[in-house]
Amino acid sequence: MNKAKELLKELQDLDMDIQSRIDEINELEAGLLSSPKWSDVKVQGGQARKVDDVYTQLVVMKEAIEQDTKEVINRKLELGRMINRLTNPKSRSVLRMTYITKMYVDDICDKMEISRTTFYTWRNMAISELNEVLERMELN
Repeated sequence: MNKAKELLKELQDLDMDIQSRIDEINELEAGLLSSPKWSDVKVQGGQARKVDDVYTQLVVMKEAIEQDTKEVINRKLELGRMINRLTNPKSRSVLRMTYITKMYVDDICDKMEISRTTFYTWRNMAISELNEVLERMELN
């Protein structure tokens, strides 16, 4: 697989990664809000821990997940900026609609007023152009 296709595949997968992290944060927040009835927590074979310790750990986990999420979002922005380096506006549009906004092929064709064949031709040309941009970036 060439560099451009790897980058675009990563770009597609980042949304699912970001959403799973947001879901994890929401679950932690829900747990923090719904557990005021704890008096202490005992780990099997361990010592009882105060509720404050549990809350502190949950808050630390939440902050770590939020930081990781920011890093993933920054990676998505970085990959989007690589698409912005394409000189052909049609190439940029096709890749952004396909891999960033995740539009269906038929919707892209309708929006751009092109046939499916033209879409696939443009997409392949855009991927080739992106690959050239990535190769130039590696040389610098």
